[in-house]
Amino acid sequence: MCSFVHQSIRCTVSSCSCMRFKPARAKHRSCDRCGHGWVVHALEKLQAPPSPSCGPVEVALPGLVLDLSSLVLYGAQAVPVRLKILLDRLYSVLTPEQVGHILHTLGWSLGDYVRGYMLQVNSRYILVRSDVHKRLAQSSNGG
Repeated sequence: MCSFVHQSIRCTVSSCSCMRFKPARAKHRSCDRCGHGWVVHALEKLQAPPSPSCGPVEVALPGLVLDLSSLVLYGAQAVPVRLKILLDRLYSVLTPEQVGHILHTLGWSLGDYVRGYMLQVNSRYILVRSDVHKRLAQSSNGG
């Protein structure tokens, strides 16, 4: 699985003692150990100290962008438009190699990300186009 997931990311729910996120088999965004979501595990890691000098363009650290990207992309098959716009703005200050590495780490190809959804999930194709062609063929054949 992704290398960042295997880092120690403890749960931030006050009554939870889970020390490491482990994705569940059926729901990749939920922890197999405690049942809490990926976001509550990542919150502690995302709390960055405030920057003393904020100019018109802030520097985006690749590690922090990876963490933020994982909240949106990890275990997802599509990206809501508003979140994609925010990610696009973050990615615009990184190098293309850094963006490619982040997307690859989260299981996304650049083409899938640009499209906004995955055509291929877990080595199986989602038959978006085939279903449309099948329906068109059936309607043209009278079936």
